[in-house]
Amino acid sequence: MHATETDEQIDESVDLSELPSLDGDGKPRCECDHGTEAEYIACGRRARWRVSVDCTCGEQHPRVVEILCSRCLRTLRRNYEREAITARPL
Repeated sequence: MHATETDEQIDESVDLSELPSLDGDGKPRCECDHGTEAEYIACGRRARWRVSVDCTCGEQHPRVVEILCSRCLRTLRRNYEREAITARPL
């Protein structure tokens, strides 16, 4: 006797407007959080930088990678003066 595989239907809906464009015509938007503690609200300005933040305190905090506009990158650098920040243009 062979075990049979069953196909289960998964009810998932995807909002395609939130996905980045694969044609290259869509402009990436800044992911910086300008919301409250309870709600995430992305900045929404045109992103120009892919930013990596590496903790230098020695406690092995995970690397943070964000897509940011120039204004939010300046704010990040002011707030994290002692972290290793690497910014690459998009």
